Amino acid sequence: METPKRYVGTPVVFIADDQPDDQYLYRQAFSEACPTAVLYFFVDKAELLAALRGDVYPRPSLLIMDWNMISCKGYAALAELAQTPDWRTISVAILASSDRPVDEDRCQQFGCELILPKETQHEKLVGQLAGLIQAFA
Repeated sequence: METPKRYVGTPVVFIADDQPDDQYLYRQAFSEACPTAVLYFFVDKAELLAALRGDVYPRPSLLIMDWNMISCKGYAALAELAQTPDWRTISVAILASSDRPVDEDRCQQFGCELILPKETQHEKLVGQLAGLIQAFA
């Protein structure tokens, strides 16, 4: 497998995922895909939206949303992002598993067109994240 190109800037990435194991996997994969990335994790929609509204966190260049979060209704979060002009410029990647499909048409109505399968294998996740950083951050 070809080694992904490393991003040399400092992207800020917000990750909405309520599983500590997944957060660990993202940290490990980002250390290879883009070691300079600044990562912020949020476990529910309220935390994520508060972070976007406030002045505490830097503005993200990429938002990665796990679609299978228990306490985060993805469509509601996307709707709020779409209603705020400043937030519409943030690239959003939705990661979904095959057992809980995403209504792609509905996501497109909110301006989100990137829906990817959620990778659990380390090497595939590294490649997926490297691709996201190259494309959006």
